[in-house]
Amino acid sequence: MSIRLKISLLPISFFFFTTTLLSCDKQPIGPSGPDPIVPSPASELMKIADFRALYPGTGTVLVPAGTKKIRGVVISNNANEAAGNYRIQDENGGGIYLYTVVGSPIYPLGSVIEIDAAGAGQLLLYNGDLELKNVPMDKIVTVPVSLTISPRVTTCAEIVTNRNTWASTLVRINNLTGITQASTNTTGTTYTITDATGSLTVFVRAAAGITVNTAGRSITGYVSIYKTATQDATQIGIRSAADIQ
Repeated sequence: MSIRLKISLLPISFFFFTTTLLSCDKQPIGPSGPDPIVPSPASELMKIADFRALYPGTGTVLVPAGTKKIRGVVISNNANEAAGNYRIQDENGGGIYLYTVVGSPIYPLGSVIEIDAAGAGQLLLYNGDLELKNVPMDKIVTVPVSLTISPRVTTCAEIVTNRNTWASTLVRINNLTGITQASTNTTGTTYTITDATGSLTVFVRAAAGITVNTAGRSITGYVSIYKTATQDATQIGIRSAADIQ
């Protein structure tokens, strides 16, 4: 007598199917986090001096759509500027006063940033200084680029004469004849610096914690303008106590 055995293949097939599904349920192997920032090619950038030339001289002007990006180094200490304000200079000697939108990150001194202001940013004179504002936060990015910025060696008189061109760029004045405290208030202290050709002012915010060496005989900083109905001053902004020697 023979006995017939009936063996079901269902459990084996089910096991194979389940194992196959489970083995595919894995994350792909690779780097995590956002993609790295890649600097824009030169063909997509314009000199800051050419960007400044877009401003006709009066009013508030929208940066035209299609305008190329600008790139430069942060040459200011955010602690010695009003909140959201930065001075940006490129390697060609042009600079711009940037006012970022509320909620933007802090861009430390020495950061290299690219700004895409096309169709959104606005240019205007703020207290006589050419300012760029209203650039969307995601249109300002820090890029891994090294730019060399050398201060222009000059005099007080030359800075006054060229302030509209040199605004937001680094300068150095040697052979100062004096640094004196002019006034102080809750926001900060104003100093007068003098050389053989004339005088300029330096405003240091209390929040910056910078001690000014009034015995110093040279200063490095960026040119700024403060022009109101009652005052017209050409200023030098410093970043640290080391800017005065």
